[in-house]
Amino acid sequence: MNFSNLNKVVFTASLLATGFSYADSDRPLLSLSVSQSGGTALNSEGSLDTRTPASQSRVLPIWGDEARARGYDLPEPFGASYSYMNLRQDIIVDKIGFEASEWAAMSDVVTVDVGHTREKSETHLLKLDSWVFPFLNLYGVYGRTKGTSSTTINQVVADFGFPIQVAQNEKFNLDFKGNTYGAGFTLAGGYNQFFGTFDLNYTKTNLDILDGDIKALVISPRVGYEFVFSPLISGQGNTKLQVWTGAMYQDITQRFKGDVSKLSLPSKLNDFLNSPDLDIGNVKFDVEQHLAHKWNQTVGARLEVTRNFNVITELGFNNRNSFFVSGEFRF
Repeated sequence: MNFSNLNKVVFTASLLATGFSYADSDRPLLSLSVSQSGGTALNSEGSLDTRTPASQSRVLPIWGDEARARGYDLPEPFGASYSYMNLRQDIIVDKIGFEASEWAAMSDVVTVDVGHTREKSETHLLKLDSWVFPFLNLYGVYGRTKGTSSTTINQVVADFGFPIQVAQNEKFNLDFKGNTYGAGFTLAGGYNQFFGTFDLNYTKTNLDILDGDIKALVISPRVGYEFVFSPLISGQGNTKLQVWTGAMYQDITQRFKGDVSKLSLPSKLNDFLNSPDLDIGNVKFDVEQHLAHKWNQTVGARLEVTRNFNVITELGFNNRNSFFVSGEFRF
């Protein structure tokens, strides 16, 4: 039986999908996660130019004018995006206990043996961000997550001095939904057309089946390369394609509590907990679990269609399967 909500990690993952940029120079670049198209299509050497006119002075990012004066390609400082993520992963349930208002010894009497647990979730996320420095982006997120977990219950035993098998080889599907909010930052740097980023975010999710919220820390390093092409849309600057590979780390709340009445338990277990012969009152569940794997690999791409609009997609594999897509406006 699994009362997990690690899915919320999903939505956090969307935070990870930030774009990147580089400078048209031989100097290292400490900046630019969301690149922009600017300037002319060709530079003086006949190759595609990626620089932005230095006249586009803005309050943010701090030190932005200095960076532009040196030929660095800076993004528009503010961004708003909508994201969707689909996530599937394995969970290991370590312990499931019950507490009853009228039966203090229930946790010592009823034991649950849990088999394989697989979780699926979908997350829709809104994100607002700003480049405070050329190398530092700060953002906040708010989203909606829903999902389901499928668990095999090997057996449930109640020991009253003699064991009683309450349920055996039952399938338990748990549906959940909730709101997510949080914040994070991205550090970015590069050299010529190569780039690297480090993203960290912390979020909370309130789920309808739990007391309290779920907390998640997600860290994602990435390295990649940027390709520059002639403009797809005339007058909108060069078109840029960034591709990368990386990894994602998730550290999630691993203990969950809630009211059993909010769950759709297998019939045999539900009948036992609500038996008039027991008269155990209100029943709470207490679950301890952990992710089967905290790390997984990712590959992704970002297409900058115009200076102010880009599309991002990323796939996760090895230990955790995920699909992410996002549309972003910068201004």
